[in-house]
Amino acid sequence: MSSTLSTAEASAVGAQRPWSAEAGLAWRPDHRLMVLCSAAHPTAECSAAAGLSRPAVTVPVPAPRPGFEDLGGLDLLLGELLARVEASPDDAAVARLRSRHRDTLDLLTSPGQRQEIGRVLPFSEAAALGTTRRISRESHTSALWIDAAARLVADCARLVAGPGPLLLDVAALDRWDRPSVRVLYRAALVAADGSPGLLVRGFPGRPPTARNGVIGRLRSTFFDNLAARRGVVVHGPERDREVDGGEFPENGTPEIESVVHRALAGGLPDLLRLVGDSLAMQNFERSRLVSETARRLYGSGAVPAGEGPDLQVQLLRLEAISAAQVGDIAEAEQLLGQALELARRPEDVAHLNYLLALIATKRSYDPEAARTYYGRARRAVDDLADPSVEALVERAWVGNGLALVAVLEARRATDPDEREARFAEAYREELAAFAAVRGLPGMSAFYLRYNLGYNLSFLLEITGRYEQAQSFLTSVSSVLLSADRSDYLALYQYAIGLLRLRNQDFPGAAESLGLAVGLAESLRDPFYLERMLSALGYVEHKRGRHAEALAVFREGTRLARWLRDEDAYRQQLSGLLWSGVLGADPLDAETLAAAEVHFPAAVHDLASGDRARSIAALHSAGAEILVPSSKLPSYVASVDLEGRPGHDLNRFLAGVATTERPGTEGAIR
Repeated sequence: MSSTLSTAEASAVGAQRPWSAEAGLAWRPDHRLMVLCSAAHPTAECSAAAGLSRPAVTVPVPAPRPGFEDLGGLDLLLGELLARVEASPDDAAVARLRSRHRDTLDLLTSPGQRQEIGRVLPFSEAAALGTTRRISRESHTSALWIDAAARLVADCARLVAGPGPLLLDVAALDRWDRPSVRVLYRAALVAADGSPGLLVRGFPGRPPTARNGVIGRLRSTFFDNLAARRGVVVHGPERDREVDGGEFPENGTPEIESVVHRALAGGLPDLLRLVGDSLAMQNFERSRLVSETARRLYGSGAVPAGEGPDLQVQLLRLEAISAAQVGDIAEAEQLLGQALELARRPEDVAHLNYLLALIATKRSYDPEAARTYYGRARRAVDDLADPSVEALVERAWVGNGLALVAVLEARRATDPDEREARFAEAYREELAAFAAVRGLPGMSAFYLRYNLGYNLSFLLEITGRYEQAQSFLTSVSSVLLSADRSDYLALYQYAIGLLRLRNQDFPGAAESLGLAVGLAESLRDPFYLERMLSALGYVEHKRGRHAEALAVFREGTRLARWLRDEDAYRQQLSGLLWSGVLGADPLDAETLAAAEVHFPAAVHDLASGDRARSIAALHSAGAEILVPSSKLPSYVASVDLEGRPGHDLNRFLAGVATTERPGTEGAIR
């Protein structure tokens, strides 16, 4: 069977693919990666709990200062590892490591990446806006940097340890910031390329929640999520027992107070940027710690009162977004209520009600409550005689939100007339919002225009107007496309490809998705690349071009394994197996070896070469081809180590199935 990509697809995927260095296709993700100890144990005892007889090298990592500084734990880890790397006698290997990770090393270790109030983080203003005015996690940007940092740590570990595994003995893991813990876990994950290469031992002491308020709850939930991950071993007393891990810092530590004072010296925007940057990194403990400390200092008169209630309102708003992003909806609503009691500016009243409406729409699925909040938000800015740009933007966001509510109601409606009325309302709201911000200046207006353009295109898709959706999206994207920004162009080509797919223009869909794949490759974005390869493979499958689909899915399977994403790997492997079975040639040994791990009951029939038996075996084994979503995910669950939404709203709105099995297309799973 041919495993060669077509000329266009080969060009799209590119020649330099680090995942191709891993031999074969099979992956058995069963290594022990991290041991969470509730009390100190001898190293040998912890290693045995992880299934290791004896690590080659042990590197102790000291405890960070209290306060959960962004990437503070990673700073200490790299300090220990890089000192040992530089001491290596293999100068050539050290030079290769530094060359391979040049950008990441510059980001993480350059003195220029620090300011008085904290680290300079790699976020555009648009990415920060996406995080700090919505209740949904926006982690794609941070996931790219976390993955790059994890691969740097893994390569350092390989160089330091030589042929055997390395043990990182992490003191006071409970004091590590979330982004650093994510890097730590992911480093162990990506280092396990056939055998355990890196083992982490940490002591996440868990003090009683009642003594530690918000920070204690955040820590407890995060480490419970971590403990549930594959490869994590909990060693010692049961997790629900109270163990002496010391006190978590609350809102009064001298270090945090000093940071707040330095930030406020530059005015409220500097403080909000500090809190917002930590929120964008999903460093929820740091974000809440700084915010609550600032509010306490303001309440006690220890900081200048020049900003008045605005400081309290804006910080309560960000705290509410933080609570919503970790799933604490009741607390988010309570914090927004407190902010509304203090809010004086109509723009703030509108925005706070908008956030409450988003929670009602996307978390409680209560359109009636959402309409109540949106009504309050709209009234707050509708009667302004001379509305500011901010007020106009908030009014447009309300229209955007009401359009979503209307589409939800349309999807649930059983009466055709009611359904059409709600879709018509959605169009009116989206078009009015888009017209209102078309010529407004500033990043907030630009970000909203960008969102509205894609939302209107999505609405056209939902109502089956695929060609109109393509024309509209091309028109509203013209400025960004002329700027030759590969990041915007990749998302645009993916969106056009999906619209062509929905319109059953399979050659056009393959062309657009091939371009999107090439752009994602050039951007070194493996997470979007994997999703785009999955979509391209699906299109080739729908075209009946099984050899081409097989080649794309094979590449996607290798990439998903390199990303250590079990869900994506199984999805890509399912596509690969179906493409092979529906094609002309028998499955090769490499593919069968991968199937033996994940679909063992089907392997005997797959190896027979009998098409009918193979199809029946794949059906019986539950192998399904993923149907691509109209929108790429804004978060990367395999990196975040957070919970997942229980409902895919985009698929529901578009009426798109999650998976298909050939011969049973159309059923939503």
